[in-house]
Amino acid sequence: MLNNKNIAALIATASLCVSGSALAAPIQQVLLSEDFQGVSGVTTASAVRTIANILANNPTELSGSPLATFSNTGNGNASQAAFNVRAGNNAIDGGTTPSTNTFDGYFGAAANRFLVIGDEGGNLGGAPNGGTNAAASSTMSLRFTLDAVTLALPKLLTISFDYVFDANNTANNDTFVAELVLADNSIINLLSFAAPSVTTRGTFDVSLAYPTFDAGYINFYLVEGSGNGSSAVGLDNIRVTAVPEPGALALLGIGLFGLGVLRRRG
Repeated sequence: MLNNKNIAALIATASLCVSGSALAAPIQQVLLSEDFQGVSGVTTASAVRTIANILANNPTELSGSPLATFSNTGNGNASQAAFNVRAGNNAIDGGTTPSTNTFDGYFGAAANRFLVIGDEGGNLGGAPNGGTNAAASSTMSLRFTLDAVTLALPKLLTISFDYVFDANNTANNDTFVAELVLADNSIINLLSFAAPSVTTRGTFDVSLAYPTFDAGYINFYLVEGSGNGSSAVGLDNIRVTAVPEPGALALLGIGLFGLGVLRRRG
């Protein structure tokens, strides 16, 4: 017959099986969190700090050791200047009135900071990349490295970020892609747009089963072609977290609840 001691032992065993150690595992583990608010020197509407400048002078102001790369064909002119942090009142964000040259105020107040890929300064037509001749194009990629997962419980990977993919030409057919690259270099596509529009903006939020593989980094890239006007990507509030699966948490909670009931009875 099972007495209170036997029941308590079974519950404790179940709890240990779920947690991997005696309740030592964290409830969640943040692998990347970047809202760009820690970037200094972006205090005016015209201020622009490139990722390269931040890493060279204030590397601790950015998480995930961001790596910016680019390639050009024809007279495409992407450079390290195409990856930069700006304030919410910068010309590229604009105001609340929709405009073909801005993100329509998506990133909000002047105190906010956000990331731009694909434009070096000013509004969407200010300093574009991509070139003008028939063979021109520019590919710009920015990746953030994720911390190694140490969470003991079975887990999910939650990924979220705010984004805008916009252009000053409605006929634009540039491309924006967000992807999760695993440690074995396999790729999980998160978000992909073949052209910018008034709807290519919002908050991306997804949970992925994460039982065995290790994530390497999250990558954002923009391809600007020839003669398409100027497109750019805005990003903010990038967050990647490993969390327990709901079933595992529920089982652990039942174990803790049972132990508490038995303790009160004792």
